[in-house]
Amino acid sequence: MLRFRFMILLLIVFISGLIQGALIPLLSTLIERDGAPAWVNGLNATMLYVGVIVSAPLLERFVRKYGFRPTIVLGIVLTAVATFALPIWPSLLVWAMMRFFIGFGDSALHYGSQVWVTSASEKRSLGRAMAYYGMSFSLGFAIGPLIAPLVDLWFWLPFLIIVFFCLASLMLVFKVENEFPEVEKVKTDSKGRIRLILVGAGYTLLPAFTYGFLEASLNANFPIFTSRNGMSLTETSTLITTFIVMSIVVQLPLGRLADLYGKKRILQIVLTFGTLVFALANLVVDSYIGLLFLFALAGAGLGSTYSLGLAHMTEVLPRSLLPTGNMLYSISFSIGSISGPMIGAFWLSLPKEIYFFMYAVILGILALRLFTSTAKPIDL
Repeated sequence: MLRFRFMILLLIVFISGLIQGALIPLLSTLIERDGAPAWVNGLNATMLYVGVIVSAPLLERFVRKYGFRPTIVLGIVLTAVATFALPIWPSLLVWAMMRFFIGFGDSALHYGSQVWVTSASEKRSLGRAMAYYGMSFSLGFAIGPLIAPLVDLWFWLPFLIIVFFCLASLMLVFKVENEFPEVEKVKTDSKGRIRLILVGAGYTLLPAFTYGFLEASLNANFPIFTSRNGMSLTETSTLITTFIVMSIVVQLPLGRLADLYGKKRILQIVLTFGTLVFALANLVVDSYIGLLFLFALAGAGLGSTYSLGLAHMTEVLPRSLLPTGNMLYSISFSIGSISGPMIGAFWLSLPKEIYFFMYAVILGILALRLFTSTAKPIDL
C-alpha cells in the first residue's frame, strides 16, 4: 500500500512538472506573438511565482486542518479551471490573473505531494525517495514544452491537454486514503514554527533558493546571452536540454549516495563541483563543444540541488514541523525563481568573460555556507 501511494504521488508530481513545463513557454510565446514588450511578458510570467509565494503560508494551515489529499485536490481544481479560462479570455490582464491562480494551484498540488512524501519517508531512504520525487518533476518539466507547439495546430489543443492531465491526476489522488501531518507535542503558532526553523535550520532552505535562481536565470537570460554572442537557438536549446537530461540521469545515484554518506556531505560536494564547473565555463565561453561538455557536468552535479536540499531539511526537522519547513522551502525556491531573471538581466551587461563567474560566486557562497553551518536541536 505504501509503495502504491508513493507511485501515485510520483505520477501527480510528474503531471505538476508537465503543467509548468508546458504553460511557461506556451504563454510566453503567445504573448510575444501578440507584440507585447519583453518586460511585460516577463512581468506576466512572474505572476506564477507570486501565486506560489502567496499560497505557501495558507497551504500550511490548510494541510494541517484538512490533510494531504484535499490540498492536492484544491490545487488540481484551481489549475484546471484557470488553464481552461486562458483560451476563453486571451488578454494580458486576465492571463496575469490566471497565471497567479495556476501558480497557487500548482503550488498546492506540489506542496501537498511534497509534504506527504517527506512525512511518510524513512530517514534512512530519504535521499532515494527525494531523488525519485525530483526525477518525476524534472521529467514532466522536460516533456511539458513539447505540448506548446500544438497551439499551431489548434489554439485550444495544448490547453485541453493540460486540463486532461489535471483530471487524470484528480482520479489518481482519490485512489489513496487521506492522511494528516504529525501533530506537535507542544502547540506553537505559525510564527513560532517559522522562527524555530529559521533559527535551528535556516541554512537548509538555501539549496531551494539556489536551484530556483539557477533554473530561472538559465531559462530566461541564458538564451539572450548566447544570441548576443553568435550562438544559434538550436545550440542554446541543446545546452539547456543537456543540463536537464543529465540532472534526471544522475539524480537517483546521488540520492543513494546521500543515504550512504549523508545528505549534507553530498550537497557540499555537488555545490563545490558546480562552482568549479561554472568557473571553468568562463574559459570556453566562445566554444559550443566546451560549453556542452560543462553543461552536462553542471546538470549532473547541480540538477539534484533541490531534492538533496529537501532531503537534508527533512532529515534535521521533527516530522511535526515538516509542513512549515516545506512551506518555507517553496517560498525560498520561488524567491530564487523571481530574483534569478532580474539579477541575470543585470549580468548580461557585464563582459561575457565573467558571465559564468557570477554563477560560480552564487554557488560558492552557498557551498561555503553549508560547510560552516550545522542544524541546532529543535525541541517541541
